[in-house]
Amino acid sequence: MSDKNQDWVVYEHPLNERLRTLLRLEFLMETASAAMEGEQIVDSRMAVEAFIHTLNVLERGEVRSEVIKELDRLSTETAYMGARGVWSASRVQEETDRCRQLLRRVGEPDAALGQELREDELLGLITQRFGVGAGTCNFDLPSYHRWLSRPYDERRADMQRWFESFADLRAAVTFALRVQRDAGAFADEVAEGGSWQQRTPYDSRVTQMLRLQAPMENGVIPEISGNRHLVTIRFLRQPDTRSRPEPVGADVSFRLARCTL
Repeated sequence: MSDKNQDWVVYEHPLNERLRTLLRLEFLMETASAAMEGEQIVDSRMAVEAFIHTLNVLERGEVRSEVIKELDRLSTETAYMGARGVWSASRVQEETDRCRQLLRRVGEPDAALGQELREDELLGLITQRFGVGAGTCNFDLPSYHRWLSRPYDERRADMQRWFESFADLRAAVTFALRVQRDAGAFADEVAEGGSWQQRTPYDSRVTQMLRLQAPMENGVIPEISGNRHLVTIRFLRQPDTRSRPEPVGADVSFRLARCTL
């Protein structure tokens, strides 16, 4: 299947709760980072929303513990990347050292894991109104309205402080997901009649995440479900936003990477 002059849409599907949490954190931190660069009030609102969603994820479970477990697991799996020829020997050593460095840092009592977000009074007030529809209007939160009315440079300084408050967490999440993505190479597949299914042998390594590439031009949307033993992909097509997605009855060519580590 040639990719010459072809645009691809990449879909990622985690197969365990730990990877789901890491992907959500990555999405929120990337959103905050991009929104912070915009000077308009709407950009700052978007960044603040991303910070609050990040805080909600951090409050939901033992994120530090899960990140430490993942880094600890990866610190022993880097050699496997070298054995498969994915990384050179020097790269294996470099990534192993980086993983152990992050593992030590995340385990420190003063690690930057979002404590600043939890202690910030303004963010606390906004969080209380966050569940109410349009609950952060200027008459609801005058203090927030005043903050949004300040010059961009001043807002940017506050947002940078909030962003840096989870710098160690961001570094750990970025590293873990990069290694996972490196572990899976794309291979051509065909979904006959729009459906594809495959079982994973019980004696093989566990697939942590699936990455799927579908051509933009054919308009298909993959619906992925599965676990460590069985993966099913069904392709749908939605001509426009007013239409309900319908199953594709024809064969669909796509690429699939099994991130097995």
